Amino acid sequence: MTAYSESLADVNIADSVLFLGSGFSSGAKNIRNQHLPTGDQLKNSFARRLDIYPTEHDLPTLASEIASRPEFNLYKILSELFTVNELSKDQSDILSQKWLRIYTTNYDDAVEFAYIKTNRQFDSYVHDDEKPRKLANGSIIHLHGCIARASQENVHRQLVLDEASYARQYFERSAWRGEFHRDLKFCSACFFVGYSLKDYHIAALLLENPTFKGKIYFVVKEGEEDPIFANRIRPYGQILPIGTEGFAGFCRNYSPSTSPVSLHTMRAFRYIDPRKDRKTISLPTATEVFHLVTYGTFNYQRCVSTLPGNDYVVPRSDLVQGALEKVRSAKCLLIHSSLGNGKSIFLYILSHKLSEQGYKCFMCAAHPVLSEHEISLLKKIEKPVIIFDSYDTAVDFVPELDAIPNVKFIITIRSGLHYVRLHEIQSRLPSPMARVDLNGISTRDKEDFRSLLDKSGLHVDGFDLVIDKCGNFREIVLSLYKNRQISDRITSEIGPLLRDADVRKVFVTSHLLKWIGQPADAEFLQTVTKSDAYAVVSRFPEVTREIFNLDGDFVTVRSAMFSEYLIQNHFPAHDIVDCVNQMIVHAARRKPERYYQAILSSLMRYNILKSALENEPARMVLLTGLFEDMRSDEQINSEPLFWLQYSILKTDNDQLNEAEKFIRTAYARAAARAGFHTFQIDTYALRLLLLIEERNQEDSQVSRLDEIMQKMDKVRSIINEPSRRYHAIEVLMRIEPFVHSRISAIAAEERTALNYRLQSLLDSLVNLSQSERAETGSDKVVRSIRRTMVHLRT
Repeated sequence: MTAYSESLADVNIADSVLFLGSGFSSGAKNIRNQHLPTGDQLKNSFARRLDIYPTEHDLPTLASEIASRPEFNLYKILSELFTVNELSKDQSDILSQKWLRIYTTNYDDAVEFAYIKTNRQFDSYVHDDEKPRKLANGSIIHLHGCIARASQENVHRQLVLDEASYARQYFERSAWRGEFHRDLKFCSACFFVGYSLKDYHIAALLLENPTFKGKIYFVVKEGEEDPIFANRIRPYGQILPIGTEGFAGFCRNYSPSTSPVSLHTMRAFRYIDPRKDRKTISLPTATEVFHLVTYGTFNYQRCVSTLPGNDYVVPRSDLVQGALEKVRSAKCLLIHSSLGNGKSIFLYILSHKLSEQGYKCFMCAAHPVLSEHEISLLKKIEKPVIIFDSYDTAVDFVPELDAIPNVKFIITIRSGLHYVRLHEIQSRLPSPMARVDLNGISTRDKEDFRSLLDKSGLHVDGFDLVIDKCGNFREIVLSLYKNRQISDRITSEIGPLLRDADVRKVFVTSHLLKWIGQPADAEFLQTVTKSDAYAVVSRFPEVTREIFNLDGDFVTVRSAMFSEYLIQNHFPAHDIVDCVNQMIVHAARRKPERYYQAILSSLMRYNILKSALENEPARMVLLTGLFEDMRSDEQINSEPLFWLQYSILKTDNDQLNEAEKFIRTAYARAAARAGFHTFQIDTYALRLLLLIEERNQEDSQVSRLDEIMQKMDKVRSIINEPSRRYHAIEVLMRIEPFVHSRISAIAAEERTALNYRLQSLLDSLVNLSQSERAETGSDKVVRSIRRTMVHLRT
């Protein structure tokens, strides 16, 4: 053990993953008082019962044959073989530690047995369980099923009895694959005990990220190192030839390290330290500024070395000062803006200002695994500020981090999402809360932007007037992209890259994710592109390092604005459609996870896809084909919101009869989902019905009027729900043109009923607070409803 103690000296078990194979369990005894069988021993046991040679068939075939014969009872056999009744001392000592997570491909209940025996609380999951939104530390995950969850009826389905293709199919479609990948990313170490790497689906995952290798250890029997196995294992991690006994000794003697941990080595948080990063003294070059403005290539060192000047970024001094004052009094600062108005850069400028005031700022990674060790470290900080550049991550992790003394949170969110999630924000984020709106641009900011471009040699003829007319940073950057000189330069830099099919696919996938506000999860990129995204883009480092943040092995797009520009102007439309189709299909398989829900809800939206193909003449044909392809997928076909979006597409294509049919399909799918809220369908159904009847000049009656009034009642109830009213209020503007168009077809008693509902809507709208009316733009809707009511009466 001494020879390996140095490599394990910095291991923190509380932040480490334990992965158990059948070699670990073989030391335990079952209820027959026999040692538990390995996979090969189980196969041999089945073959003996069937009186055949073990080499003649694989394990699933033998298991199926056992299950089909009345003289055998597969569940009874497996239950007796894998229900644990006794653990060895070494096993008990290993399982007595508080591991971050325990994964196992074994069917037995050895871990649960150890926990129950020592009265420890635990959560245990199998491969087909829905993954909870937040997984508790110490959870046990059975990737191939567990005998304790099996029964006479489900045993063949519960226990994944194949070591290769069958098991791979279960694992790759399981939400637990992503969780294991995430644990490997954030853990301090992962120990494989009694594991032979026969499970190729696990081996493939280990190779996806080169940084995993340095923290992966394979515990093998002492003195029995197999040179061939050693060569095979070398690409995956390090060998610990200490056996279960030696590893148990390490666990028995383990004590948490008392050596100080640097703030700069945390995995879930990145310390933003201006003293460390303030290294550069020369002014940024013209190329650096060009790449910042166009590609979003932000360099924090350049930023802090030039602040409070405007040689690299627009310092937005007034907004920063206002935000600083709000941080002093608020627990949580919410920073919102539309796409392209500089949320991420503003965070770094604000963190620099906060550091000057004695705060220590930490950027939280997207969807991290929180370490008790790192949280303890944050608790020792006098004035900690935790920054989230992802609202979804903040909602999941702020409640857990709120126990840190004196902590403050800064969270960014897109303005549109801010209005939609208002109720969630108020209920799940701590108070007192303050807000900073980055939409808009001050005269001072315009002057700073003009000076920045001029000093960097990026002055464009006539651009002074363009800046004066722009109402926000997004409009200025879009104007720059439209400039011929700048667009030609971008084309010359990225054009050669996009001629490579693999690079193009990584570009399209990662930029689509950035555009819809989702991090480029390495596992998801690998699944969609069928390639190592980091290796692909690294073939062209001169350009891709400007467009992507290549941190470790992760590929993160820098600028959502640049993503939008590339999607609409440089990516082939067929590539976008093909990529969206694959992203949606893969996300649908993992829908219970919040990350994949967000991808689905964004990429299935017709207006998002329409915007992506903004400059494509055949976009309607392509999008119709895409929706038809999605319709053939069973999981997507069952989604009520898919049929809502398909209805919107048909409406935009002036196919109103099909649009109405698809809305009814959406309601049918929703009825099959217990607890499904139809407010999005209700609001669009009202819009569609109003439009159909507005255009229906041939009928002497408004045949859908009763249905219209029913939908108006539903919309009125939605107005009273803060997180949903934004959708509802917008559709009410369609009532006035409908009434003007069909007033002559509405009978007197129908006008009275319609007026009654309009008055109810009016009452709900005028009862909103002044800030709520401003946020939703309801005042213009109130005026429209009042005009409509007058028209109905006259």
